[in-house]
Amino acid sequence: MNNPHSTSPPQSSFESHHDDERAHNDESSSSAINDADDSGSSVVGAIFNFTNCIVGAGAIGLGGAIAQSGGLVSVLCIILFAILTKRSLDLVICLSLETQTESYEDLGQLALGQTGKLVITVSKFLYSFGCLIAYVVVIKDNMGPALSNLLQGACQHHDDDADHANELLGESFFDTPVSTVCQVLRNRILTTWVVCIAVVLPLCLLRDMRPLASLSAVSIASILAIVGIILYLYADNPHNEIRQNDNTDIYDMWLQVRPGFIECLGTFVFTFVSQHTVHLAFQSLKPSLKTSSRAWKRVSSWSVGISAVFSLLIGLGVYVSFGQKSKSDIFEIYPQIPLIDVAKLLLSVTMVLTFPLPFFTCRELLILNLFPSSPTSLNDNVSGTTAEASDLEQPLLAPNHSRNNDHEEESTSTMELLSSNVSAALNWVLLPEDLKQLKWPFHVAMTIKLWLVSVGLAIAAPSLGDVLDLVGCATGTIIAFIVPSCLSFKLRGYSLEAALLLLVGGVVGIVGTYFSLLQIVQDLGLV
Repeated sequence: MNNPHSTSPPQSSFESHHDDERAHNDESSSSAINDADDSGSSVVGAIFNFTNCIVGAGAIGLGGAIAQSGGLVSVLCIILFAILTKRSLDLVICLSLETQTESYEDLGQLALGQTGKLVITVSKFLYSFGCLIAYVVVIKDNMGPALSNLLQGACQHHDDDADHANELLGESFFDTPVSTVCQVLRNRILTTWVVCIAVVLPLCLLRDMRPLASLSAVSIASILAIVGIILYLYADNPHNEIRQNDNTDIYDMWLQVRPGFIECLGTFVFTFVSQHTVHLAFQSLKPSLKTSSRAWKRVSSWSVGISAVFSLLIGLGVYVSFGQKSKSDIFEIYPQIPLIDVAKLLLSVTMVLTFPLPFFTCRELLILNLFPSSPTSLNDNVSGTTAEASDLEQPLLAPNHSRNNDHEEESTSTMELLSSNVSAALNWVLLPEDLKQLKWPFHVAMTIKLWLVSVGLAIAAPSLGDVLDLVGCATGTIIAFIVPSCLSFKLRGYSLEAALLLLVGGVVGIVGTYFSLLQIVQDLGLV
């Protein structure tokens, strides 16, 4: 195994370049602290924000996953993935503090080169974009019908009064927009577009998640209310329509491992994967809280713990109510009563307030890759390839080594000049005080384009259950388990924790992805 502190020429060159960036980052950080006067989120605010990042569509889909997998094995998987995710999150942040890197991509590049950065970038973007689509699908399936049902009684009452008044007045004097509103709300696509334009887009125009701390508290309160509604309906059992599970056999309900277990591994992983927003959450902390990992470990422990409790209560509450009849879209199996419509509305509110968090990740990845902040970012790939080629050719060209060095220096100077000119042409769209943010007109343009694509695809998608399983297995395992373990091996050496993350991530990723693809093919009727 290579020593991470070795001083081979290629690595020394990279470390020298990284030290320069590190000094610049330290100066920027010091300036930011002085200017902002320790502004940022407190530990409590960060807990609300990060819990909001974790709890989402995955928790709502656990009821169907437990029904397809079995009771006890599902509970054990939920607890296992919660613990592993918490350890993985802490590992990533600790490695970032040790190497003074500010993003997952920079950490991957430092440890694994351009290949590591590329793998992390692609996996984070695909996973985050999949979350965006899933959240809009939840809004589409729940918000319009819930509002329509809640207003339907008012509409009917209003129509009865209007008909009576019209008979007295002899004209349609009381034809008001109330009934029209109910008709509009029944149109799921139109309702989704209205909500996304009026609420989601303004939230996405924010530059970071710090202003969302109070809204994250609303989102978590909504999830807590949904848990309360599910448990209350199980206890109250109105009209004997809730507790439909007649199977009281302990083996069938809890000990049996059902055939759908492997296909549902992606849902269990999807429930807790949050590495795509971990650096955003960490950077949102006050500067005084970012000097060590102590504050962050409190944030991750509370956030993952709260998310695990909510997920177990929702999943098991649905499972004990309906048994193997449970579905991923849990509210499809509940009777259409006002309390369920309230729960649908609360779920939609949660998705609306959660949507900006992975959106910020997608936008930041696009900015970092489309608008590199330094000439060296543009020249990394070329310089790396040139260095490797020079090392291979050097033994064969030793007699002409001096002449070749002159030629390489000239080529390098030309490439650096070209990269500098291109970088200068691109950098004018970036904020001088924050090279990860675009100036306002370009910020608005990129936000609207990304928002439009994600919402449009989600509205066009009929169902994403199988796709979420695939995304969880194929990309969730990479950014949550496989990459952190490889980073730890490279920077710290072998450890049992990293080996366990790699083993679990590799097995779940390979096996789960295969069976998820097989399930999609079967659902499409191709076999």
